[in-house]
Formats: sequence, structure tokens, C-alpha cells
Amino acid sequence: MNRSNPAIVISPRAPAPRKAVALLNFGGPRTPEEIPGFLYEILRDPNTIQLPVPQCVQNRLARFIARRRAVEVTRQYAEIGGASPIVAATEKIGNALRAAPALRGESPAPPGANAAGTGEGAVPVYLLHRYVAGQAREAVRRMVAEGVTEVLALPLYPHFSYTTTGSSLEQMLGLLEEAGWRGPVSVLRSYPDAPGYLDALAQRLRETLTNAAPPPGETVVLCSAHGLPKSYVAQGDPYRLELYRTVEGLRRRFPEWRFELSFQSRVGPAEWLKPYTVEHLQALGARGVRHVVFLPLSFVNDHIETLYEIGVTYFAVARAAGLIPHRVPAVEDHPGHIAVLADAVREWRAGRAGVPVAELLPPSQHAARVGNWLWRAWWLALAASVFNAWCR
Repeated sequence: MNRSNPAIVISPRAPAPRKAVALLNFGGPRTPEEIPGFLYEILRDPNTIQLPVPQCVQNRLARFIARRRAVEVTRQYAEIGGASPIVAATEKIGNALRAAPALRGESPAPPGANAAGTGEGAVPVYLLHRYVAGQAREAVRRMVAEGVTEVLALPLYPHFSYTTTGSSLEQMLGLLEEAGWRGPVSVLRSYPDAPGYLDALAQRLRETLTNAAPPPGETVVLCSAHGLPKSYVAQGDPYRLELYRTVEGLRRRFPEWRFELSFQSRVGPAEWLKPYTVEHLQALGARGVRHVVFLPLSFVNDHIETLYEIGVTYFAVARAAGLIPHRVPAVEDHPGHIAVLADAVREWRAGRAGVPVAELLPPSQHAARVGNWLWRAWWLALAASVFNAWCR
């Protein structure tokens, strides 16, 4: 890993820095009433949906689309319990991390800073959900009010992308600046082939294979990852390459099984990373595969994209293609996954890990947006000039 920001030089009389960990996750609606706002927050994020329009225009489009989509999305959530389990599941991850020895013994935790599960001298853990309106702002406000001076961000995205890790970091830094906080922020960039993460995936997969008992020769383990527009990868997003590292790590652990990678959750008409999961399932059926084992990658929590998109929609597609589907649960608070996060904290506290946050922020789209509008304005002015000259 890269080294963290240079340590702050503390004079003998200065108070010791107060360190904290920020767990960054996607978030989800905690009640049906939060679904429209959740969709709006996603659609208005320029790092997720890149449109060549000013932000105010994207906000208006996002609100319009969110209202229209909310009815169908609410129906989908109703089939998995009525709301997203991701916030509660992230709290479980946070509690498991607070209990890890690596987070204890430096300085007393600030009063009220998520103290559950932490002991005396623990590093507090704050949870920031990117698309739960107001939640990240409140967490940052408490962080600043409780005297935190150094932060290690732990994105719960094993594979780095500017649309996930980058967007969450950009939001966190903006909120810290808004709250008047100044201090070093380091980041665990990603962990696609960290041994603990692969251990967690392998155990979840092994349990599913044991229970379902599909014959290896008639089965494909389909690593279905959240998709990304192909243009983002062309601009330098490393997401796909990091997914390959995870798949290769699993192949080495399960040499008798076939692993393939596909991409789900495509939105809009643009070309996204291929193969698309729906089309790949149809191809598997045509190849004579009998069993498909869905192993979600890039999701550490089960939520609508694993429970509904895979467990309902893709299961139906698989059965229509003549396949028998099975699904592997997400790693969530598996000890191997927690060990990866705790090891990052241990290294950071020792001054040996963490990437400076400035290296991981998404590229600015301001120039592209302004340039597009200036170019269109020039063409409109030219067309108006020609029209006026023709009308005279």
C-alpha cells in the first residue's frame, strides 16, 4: 500500500491527535417513504450519472425521474421486506470493526461517538452513507463536534471506482470543509485480492456449493458485478481490472469450478461493460450449462441488487434459459472481511498505510459541462444569425 499523509508534528505541549475511522457505504432507503429521495440522490450525483448539462438541470431531471421510478422501485423493495437492509447491515460491520483489537488502546473515544462495542481508548467508527439524504452530513457534524483531527476512510467498496469510492470521498471532504474541519484524511483505496476478503468470499461460496451440491462439470459460478458505462473505463476508471483480480483469486482457490464474470444493473441506452448478466445467462443455457451460482462481486452487503435483481429477476431469466440458479450471500461482517478493515486501521495507526485522499477524487466534470454548453450556445448564436440574415 501507499504511505499515508505525513504524520503531524506535535509539540510536547500540544494535545495528541484524535483519530477516527469513517466507514463509507452506498446506503439505502430505511422506509418506503425514503425511496424517492434515495433515487434522487443517486440520479443527481454527477459521478454516477454523467450528463453534459449544468448541475441544476441534472437535479431537475433527477427529481422528475425519481418520482416516476419510485412506484416500481417501491414494489421491488416490498418483495424484499419493504426497505433496504444495507444501513442495518453496515452497522453490523461497524460494530464488528469497533470490537477488533486494532481499534483499541490509543486515546479515549469522544463522548457519544458510536461508542457501542468499543472499549476505553478505542478509535471511534463513524458511518457515512452516500445516498441517504442528510445522514453523511450528520455523521460529519458529530465527527467535528467530537474533536476528531485525523480520519482514515474505509470505503466498503472492495473494487475502486470513481463512481463509488471516489464519489463517497468527494462527498465526505465537501462536508468536512463545510463543517470547518481541517486535517489529514487517508484512505484504504481498495482490497480486491486481500486474503481476508477472498477468504470471506470463498467461505460464503463453499457453504452455498455444499448446500446446493451442483456438479462442477455442469455448473458456472457467475461473478455478477455492478456495471459501469464503458466510457468511464476508457477515461481511466480501474474498476474492471480490479474485478479481474478477485475472480483470479477465486479461481486459484476453486480450481475444479468454472468462474465467469458478467455485469448487471445497466441503466440508460449507453454501452456498459459486457457481458451483460441477462445475455450471459441466456448464453450459458445455450451452452448446456445446468447450474448457475451467482456470486455477487463489488457488493459487501445484500440489498436490492442482490436480493431482488439477482434473487428475483435473474433467477427467472436463468430458469427460462434452462438453468437451476443459486445465490451466494454477501460477505458483510464475515471475520475475514472485518480483518481486512482492521488491518488497514492497524497499519494507519502505525503510520504505514493509507492513500492521500486527493489521489482518489473523481476527475472534475466542470470543464466538460461548461465546454459543452458554450459550444452549443455558439451554434445557437450562429443559427440565429443565419436565420435573421435570411429573414431580412
